[in-house]
Amino acid sequence: MKIQDIIKCLKNNKAISDYQLISTEKDSRELFYVLDHLEINRAVKVVSNVITIYVSNASFTGSSVVTISSGDDEKSLNKKIKEAVKKAKEAKNPYYPLPDKQESIIEKDDKKYDLNDVALKVAKAVYKANKYESGWLNSTEIFVSNVKSRFFDSKGTKHITNGFEIAVEVIPTWSNNGEEVELYKYYETSSINYDEITKEIDELLLNAKERSVAKTLKDVKLPKDIKVLVKNDMLQDIVGNTVNDINYRSLYFKENHYNKGDVVLSQGVSLTLKPVVKGCSKSMKVDNNGIVLKAAKLIKDGKVAKLWGDNRFAYYLNKEATGNIPVIELDGPRYDYSKEKHLLIENFSAPQLEETNGYWGGEVRLAKYFDGKKYIPLTGFSISGNIYEDLKSVNLSKEDATLPDYKGPKYLIFTGIQIH
Repeated sequence: MKIQDIIKCLKNNKAISDYQLISTEKDSRELFYVLDHLEINRAVKVVSNVITIYVSNASFTGSSVVTISSGDDEKSLNKKIKEAVKKAKEAKNPYYPLPDKQESIIEKDDKKYDLNDVALKVAKAVYKANKYESGWLNSTEIFVSNVKSRFFDSKGTKHITNGFEIAVEVIPTWSNNGEEVELYKYYETSSINYDEITKEIDELLLNAKERSVAKTLKDVKLPKDIKVLVKNDMLQDIVGNTVNDINYRSLYFKENHYNKGDVVLSQGVSLTLKPVVKGCSKSMKVDNNGIVLKAAKLIKDGKVAKLWGDNRFAYYLNKEATGNIPVIELDGPRYDYSKEKHLLIENFSAPQLEETNGYWGGEVRLAKYFDGKKYIPLTGFSISGNIYEDLKSVNLSKEDATLPDYKGPKYLIFTGIQIH
């Protein structure tokens, strides 16, 4: 259905107080490899339309979501809208208004990439790292997309934004004495940097090699209070939990661990939320409520400087709505760990972080212990700590990383972590 036809159906239903419509067009090129052989090269175009319907009175606001399928027409959509209105009337949250008087962001559709060309160059960059006799890429999937998003609501707000994404999913394998070890990685970026892709895949293949010869703690005696470095998923879980703990929603439900002025991170460290950061694939200029996003410094010199949150909970707490800002940027004094003994956690079997009690850690699939001269790969052990205490003395690595929703030091460096 056309956008104007969808909006017409929404306006015709007098039971609806407000609505928001997000229409996304994703034009992709997808490559699928088995070993180094290209099995499938296909173009895919997907259009999704998602409506949020609101029913309000002076005391309550209820909402319900409608997803429009390609087979919907006016009759089927009106039926879905009617059912959504019924559900919205049952979802009685305390009253809150929708964002109003937002400036419109209208981007021209003039920066589209040649998806097939980029995808094939990404594949070339991936397989440039496939150079080892005992290690290889078992399977590789590459997705390159131009994304156009349009936002409309009953307040008259309209946004049109454009994006670009590269995603690479790989399963590397390493053979050692007849035994094979597999790893997995899903890599995302919004920037074109073929050398960086090669570097990522090469590092992953070498991790598979190290996993195949990894020792256990029975073979190595670790120093007491050794510095422990974490990255990737565990790092994202830690900084994400920190940001959630100073969100209006957590404050409203009394689930927050921090208030303004509390010490969260070590001295000199700052944390800022930003709408758009180069290379971060989760970047967006407006949030799902149509709020135009701006940077917000939440932590300054290790202490909470500002709370943040969406329109609904900002209204409940009589605060300024920042919107749902997607990217976390962490910065502060950097620490050079390279010449002292340390334990670098490459990946966990399943990283864990409990928001309520602060437990974090998990079983380690691969780590590298630097004994002062060389790295020794390790596996088959666990680490644990209390994140609310451990962050107060955290150090930041000199190396940087860009992840889908994070920009900052590649490693968080902890001391006093339990290893067992």
